[in-house]
Amino acid sequence: MKRKHGQMPGSVEAAETYNRQYLGSKADEYLTARGLGEGAATWLPGYVGDSVMVGHERYRDHLCIPYLRPAGIQFISTVRFRCIRDECVKDTDGVYHFLKNQKEHHEGHSKYQSLPADSPRLYNTAAMNRSDVPYIAITEGEFSAWAVELDGIPTVAIQGVSAWKDFFDRAFKGYEKVFLLGDGDEAGQKMNEKLAERLPNGVPITLPSIEDPDSLRRQQGDGSIRRLLGLEK
Repeated sequence: MKRKHGQMPGSVEAAETYNRQYLGSKADEYLTARGLGEGAATWLPGYVGDSVMVGHERYRDHLCIPYLRPAGIQFISTVRFRCIRDECVKDTDGVYHFLKNQKEHHEGHSKYQSLPADSPRLYNTAAMNRSDVPYIAITEGEFSAWAVELDGIPTVAIQGVSAWKDFFDRAFKGYEKVFLLGDGDEAGQKMNEKLAERLPNGVPITLPSIEDPDSLRRQQGDGSIRRLLGLEK
């Protein structure tokens, strides 16, 4: 059962427990390889390693993603889990699939998992508190939001296009531009199209085929996303 203020029970304990296991873990290695390691100090990811909370056994060898609120970790709304088991994210030669432009293989289970009874939420809502710029970006997935934020652009993420809720629309009415950064595949195109229909200030951005924001930034370096959005001076 959810608490009245929208915080999923056990989320703070999970975030703190798994964050303590992050440094030097498979999660640390995974995010560093994706070019996102510098974001760990801000977004406080965790790793479900040797210490596993009761009921979280299914999340072992998963990366933990806390949904931080501006007030800090004690007020996070929920956590999500992302499978990074070697057999799912690495090729037979030990190289990550994403480094070879290959899809991961999550047989018999979902890549991402939310806590039971949780509902879709916006990720990185702290980005909506910035008043120094008239724009914001929306990405398809939490780590894409990291990549765009690391390029200096306030960014929130959704958990896939089907996770968009009607009441999310109101949160974006005050911006001059809302950059829509779906991945460079069919699902990403559908996300851009759906949100452009809902948000009059939405600006769909086409990424190169099979690329996502973090792969683009990893390959082209700092400033690449700003240039893509026409923000680089």
